Amino acid sequence: MFLISWNVRFQTLPTQLDNIVAALDGMRPDIVTLQEVSSSEVERLVGRLAEIGLLHAYDSAATAPEGPYGRKKYQCVIASRWPVQPRGDKWRRKAPFPELLGRATVSTPDGDLDVFTAHIPNGAGNGWRKIDTFNVLSAALRRAGDEPRVLTGDFNEPRQFRRSGQIVTWGEQIYGDGGTTSPAWRDRFGDERPGIEWTRGVRSVLAGASQHGLRDAYRTLFGFGKTPVTYRTSRGSPRCFDHTFVSRHLEVLNCGYLHEWREAGWSDHSAMWTKLRLVPRQPDLVEWETGSEADDEPHDDEA
Repeated sequence: MFLISWNVRFQTLPTQLDNIVAALDGMRPDIVTLQEVSSSEVERLVGRLAEIGLLHAYDSAATAPEGPYGRKKYQCVIASRWPVQPRGDKWRRKAPFPELLGRATVSTPDGDLDVFTAHIPNGAGNGWRKIDTFNVLSAALRRAGDEPRVLTGDFNEPRQFRRSGQIVTWGEQIYGDGGTTSPAWRDRFGDERPGIEWTRGVRSVLAGASQHGLRDAYRTLFGFGKTPVTYRTSRGSPRCFDHTFVSRHLEVLNCGYLHEWREAGWSDHSAMWTKLRLVPRQPDLVEWETGSEADDEPHDDEA
């Protein structure tokens, strides 16, 4: 299956809609996840996606509960050539902006696929609400069943990927020797928390394979030797905020970024494409090896 994820920039979507749809049509994806879809354009966009064969769509704001801080002017869309069924709203009720998180089942010819997509709000404008969003998403990923799953989105993190595999977040201060610390921080709303909460929140999703079982598709294939630029700030600083994660049930055949779409001005983010293959079903749990009778003796954790 062929998946494309793209932040389509809600401010310019009305003027770039034709280019965005044409670009997607040229790639012929099976599943598309879009972030920052302008609320005023979502109906028109869904209609245009249907015209290019993505007949089934889920709008993350359609049934989203009202968050504690009102609604954003944008949301997410999951569209596919195959039937799409929303996975409910209970899991995202505690999110600051529930409409920024989406989840649906896509019924592919090879089996059902649990699809998450997210737009994590930036920290400059949203402060600790960004980390609260990470925490809600992380909890949902941990609660999800051991089944074919993908997570896509614009995460506004990390600050750095290092060759060692370390993820440095925007909640960390970097010293001259490369070391980091996580100082306490007060956001513009007066919310002050220990900085380690920021780092843990980000890593619980972006570096959380041991917690939720999803691996980074790009780094699975290409490692940490080079970081692609998927977004540039107003000052031109490079960032890599757009990622796709997959469960053990999916083989990553290839993946990459469509930087030319960003460079053409159709969005301020590069789209990410991923080719996946559903692998034969695996046993749900690891089988313990049978050892000698000595293995039945108490160990440190049992003493």
